[in-house]
Amino acid sequence: MIIDPYLEATGADALSFGFTHTGTRDGGVLASFLEADSALFYGDSILLRGNVTLTAYHEGLGTEKALVTADRGRLDTETDELWAQGNAVLIIQADGRRIESHRLTYTPENNLIESDTFTVMYDGDDIIEGTSFTSDLNFERVLVRNARTRGGAIRF
Repeated sequence: MIIDPYLEATGADALSFGFTHTGTRDGGVLASFLEADSALFYGDSILLRGNVTLTAYHEGLGTEKALVTADRGRLDTETDELWAQGNAVLIIQADGRRIESHRLTYTPENNLIESDTFTVMYDGDDIIEGTSFTSDLNFERVLVRNARTRGGAIRF
């Protein structure tokens, strides 16, 4: 068997092309669906490469709540926490808000999505920039730290 030297050098336990993962809560209720072009499997995490897409679903409704896209990511296999990196974008389906950052962290166990890097939120015609952001997964409490606006007012 011939093994690509690059793949062998990753030290991964396994490799998958065309990766999908379904996140559940409360005994099997759909919480999220994750896709990526490829995945490298390690003991407690999965490294994701290319077109990383996470769809989060409303609890009990089964409808899409939010969409996260990024160039790459890392999934913790114990907690389903996702670190999305590189051109990370969050779209909140209910009102169309769009949040862009270099890195987003989705933590279903703590009901959070956040970024610790520069963030831009597009809310209609309003643009809010900040040093980071935190939000609950219902997007009722979105906090952009050190916020400043371009073209409008902040909606609370």
